[in-house]
Amino acid sequence: MTKLNGKRKKKVEVCCCILIYENKILILKRNHMGPRNGLWEFPGGKIEDETPIDCTKRELKEEINIEINNIKYLCKVKKEYEDIFISLTSFISFLDSAFTPSLKVHSEFRWIASSELHKFSFPEANREIIDILIKSGY
Repeated sequence: MTKLNGKRKKKVEVCCCILIYENKILILKRNHMGPRNGLWEFPGGKIEDETPIDCTKRELKEEINIEINNIKYLCKVKKEYEDIFISLTSFISFLDSAFTPSLKVHSEFRWIASSELHKFSFPEANREIIDILIKSGY
Protein backbone atom coordinates (compact mmCIF):
# COMPACT_ATOMS: atom_id res chain seq x y z
CA MET A 1 0.00 0.00 0.00
CA THR A 2 1.30 3.45 -0.88
CA LYS A 3 2.17 5.69 2.03
CA LEU A 4 1.68 9.43 2.42
CA ASN A 5 4.16 11.14 4.74
CA GLY A 6 4.94 7.79 6.37
CA LYS A 7 1.24 6.96 6.91
CA ARG A 8 -0.95 4.55 4.96
CA LYS A 9 -3.50 6.18 2.71
CA LYS A 10 -7.07 5.86 3.85
CA LYS A 11 -9.43 3.78 1.67
CA VAL A 12 -12.78 5.46 1.19
CA GLU A 13 -15.90 3.81 -0.28
CA VAL A 14 -18.21 6.36 -1.86
CA CYS A 15 -21.22 6.41 -4.15
CA CYS A 16 -22.89 8.88 -6.46
CA CYS A 17 -26.00 9.12 -8.60
CA ILE A 18 -26.33 10.68 -12.01
CA LEU A 19 -29.76 12.30 -12.05
CA ILE A 20 -31.16 12.95 -15.53
CA TYR A 21 -34.21 14.98 -16.44
CA GLU A 22 -35.07 15.79 -20.07
CA ASN A 23 -31.53 14.98 -21.27
CA LYS A 24 -29.92 17.21 -18.64
CA ILE A 25 -27.62 15.93 -15.89
CA LEU A 26 -27.47 17.44 -12.41
CA ILE A 27 -24.01 18.52 -11.22
CA LEU A 28 -23.13 20.13 -7.90
CA LYS A 29 -20.18 22.32 -6.88
CA ARG A 30 -18.35 21.15 -3.76
CA ASN A 31 -18.27 23.66 -0.93
CA HIS A 32 -16.24 22.22 1.92
CA MET A 33 -12.71 22.16 3.20
CA GLY A 34 -10.47 19.60 1.59
CA PRO A 35 -8.28 18.87 -1.39
CA ARG A 36 -11.14 18.63 -3.90
CA ASN A 37 -13.07 21.69 -2.73
CA GLY A 38 -14.54 23.82 -5.52
CA LEU A 39 -14.78 20.96 -8.01
CA TRP A 40 -18.04 19.79 -9.55
CA GLU A 41 -19.50 16.37 -8.73
CA PHE A 42 -22.56 14.20 -8.90
CA PRO A 43 -24.64 13.94 -5.70
CA GLY A 44 -23.46 11.23 -3.30
CA GLY A 45 -21.07 10.60 -0.46
CA LYS A 46 -19.34 8.15 1.85
CA ILE A 47 -20.79 4.71 2.48
CA GLU A 48 -21.53 4.32 6.20
CA ASP A 49 -22.22 0.68 7.16
CA GLU A 50 -24.84 0.37 4.38
CA THR A 51 -25.14 -0.84 0.83
CA PRO A 52 -24.07 1.50 -1.98
CA ILE A 53 -27.72 1.89 -3.09
CA ASP A 54 -28.86 2.71 0.46
CA CYS A 55 -25.98 5.19 0.74
CA THR A 56 -26.99 6.83 -2.53
CA LYS A 57 -30.61 7.21 -1.44
CA ARG A 58 -29.56 8.61 1.96
CA GLU A 59 -27.06 11.06 0.44
CA LEU A 60 -29.60 12.31 -2.13
CA LYS A 61 -32.05 13.04 0.68
CA GLU A 62 -29.41 14.66 2.93
CA GLU A 63 -27.58 16.69 0.27
CA ILE A 64 -30.31 17.88 -2.09
CA ASN A 65 -33.59 16.79 -0.45
CA ILE A 66 -34.89 14.34 -3.05
CA GLU A 67 -36.11 10.77 -2.60
CA ILE A 68 -35.30 8.43 -5.47
CA ASN A 69 -36.27 4.77 -5.83
CA ASN A 70 -35.60 4.02 -9.50
CA ILE A 71 -31.81 3.72 -9.31
CA LYS A 72 -29.74 1.49 -11.62
CA TYR A 73 -26.07 0.57 -11.34
CA LEU A 74 -23.80 2.37 -13.83
CA CYS A 75 -20.16 1.53 -12.98
CA LYS A 76 -17.48 1.31 -10.30
CA VAL A 77 -14.29 3.38 -10.45
CA LYS A 78 -11.16 3.09 -8.32
CA LYS A 79 -8.80 6.04 -8.09
CA GLU A 80 -5.70 6.82 -6.07
CA TYR A 81 -5.31 10.45 -5.07
CA GLU A 82 -2.39 12.10 -3.32
CA ASP A 83 -4.16 11.67 0.05
CA ILE A 84 -6.61 8.72 -0.28
CA PHE A 85 -7.81 5.74 -2.31
CA ILE A 86 -11.39 6.09 -3.59
CA SER A 87 -13.72 3.32 -4.65
CA LEU A 88 -16.67 5.07 -6.32
CA THR A 89 -19.86 3.18 -7.14
CA SER A 90 -22.09 5.14 -9.49
CA PHE A 91 -25.77 4.81 -10.23
CA ILE A 92 -28.12 6.49 -12.67
CA SER A 93 -31.72 7.62 -12.31
CA PHE A 94 -34.11 9.21 -14.79
CA LEU A 95 -36.49 11.70 -13.20
CA ASP A 96 -40.14 12.10 -14.20
CA SER A 97 -40.33 15.74 -13.14
CA ALA A 98 -38.08 18.73 -12.63
CA PHE A 99 -36.92 19.80 -9.20
CA THR A 100 -34.68 22.44 -7.68
CA PRO A 101 -32.10 20.89 -5.35
CA SER A 102 -32.02 22.19 -1.80
CA LEU A 103 -28.27 22.75 -1.38
CA LYS A 104 -26.82 21.92 2.05
CA VAL A 105 -23.17 21.09 1.33
CA HIS A 106 -22.74 22.56 -2.15
CA SER A 107 -22.51 26.15 -3.37
CA GLU A 108 -24.08 25.74 -6.83
CA PHE A 109 -25.97 23.35 -9.05
CA ARG A 110 -26.51 23.13 -12.78
CA TRP A 111 -28.53 20.98 -15.15
CA ILE A 112 -26.34 20.42 -18.20
CA ALA A 113 -26.12 18.25 -21.30
CA SER A 114 -23.60 15.41 -21.18
CA SER A 115 -21.69 17.12 -24.00
CA GLU A 116 -20.97 19.99 -21.57
CA LEU A 117 -19.50 17.82 -18.78
CA HIS A 118 -15.91 18.25 -20.01
CA LYS A 119 -16.24 22.04 -19.55
CA PHE A 120 -16.39 21.60 -15.75
CA SER A 121 -13.64 20.57 -13.34
CA PHE A 122 -14.47 17.25 -11.64
CA PRO A 123 -12.41 15.01 -9.35
CA GLU A 124 -10.42 12.49 -11.42
CA ALA A 125 -12.57 9.55 -10.25
CA ASN A 126 -15.50 11.09 -12.13
CA ARG A 127 -13.73 11.14 -15.53
CA GLU A 128 -14.54 7.50 -16.34
CA ILE A 129 -18.19 8.07 -15.39
CA ILE A 130 -18.33 11.17 -17.60
CA ASP A 131 -16.84 9.24 -20.54
CA ILE A 132 -19.49 6.51 -20.11
CA LEU A 133 -22.29 9.10 -20.02
CA ILE A 134 -21.07 10.83 -23.17
CA LYS A 135 -20.41 7.58 -25.10
CA SER A 136 -23.82 6.23 -24.09
CA GLY A 137 -25.57 9.35 -25.38
CA TYR A 138 -27.01 10.53 -22.10
